[in-house]
Amino acid sequence: MAGLKAASLASLAVALSLASGCSKHKRAGDEGAGGPVSAEGQAQEGKISIKAPGLDLAISLPKELTGEAKTGRDSKVLYPNATLAGMAIAAGETGKGGDTDVEMRFKTADPPEQVAAWYRDPARRDGFRLTGESRDKGDFVFTGMQRRDRHPFQVRIGAGRGGGTEGRLRVHHHD
Repeated sequence: MAGLKAASLASLAVALSLASGCSKHKRAGDEGAGGPVSAEGQAQEGKISIKAPGLDLAISLPKELTGEAKTGRDSKVLYPNATLAGMAIAAGETGKGGDTDVEMRFKTADPPEQVAAWYRDPARRDGFRLTGESRDKGDFVFTGMQRRDRHPFQVRIGAGRGGGTEGRLRVHHHD
């Protein structure tokens, strides 16, 4: 049952992501059409949101789905077995040099130092290459590049409310 819920959430996210690239019409006041867009800080717990030219959509996920969607053990960039807590997609106009930015919130019972060590581990080289590491207000902040598709990413991890780790992974794609 848990696998079915996770699969349903993943299918919904993919469908919404594809829908965000379908609009080619620009409305007055649309942000990011044909230019830089950002989903940074936009992923809200229990929600999937998409902002693109002609589309501004937010879906609240049922409580039973929000705790069930887990990342795989062999994830290339997202910490393995973490719970996906929310997602935001910001997209510019397709075919016009527009960008797509995706931010995913995640949680794990593992402490921040353990999650940070996973990102630093040389065994991750097949999935990504780190280009920077810093600390910001107690959070670990890593920047890097995915190996397969060469999209830059940023991951911010810190202490979770009530223990464990809360994180945000942001991946950027330029059209």
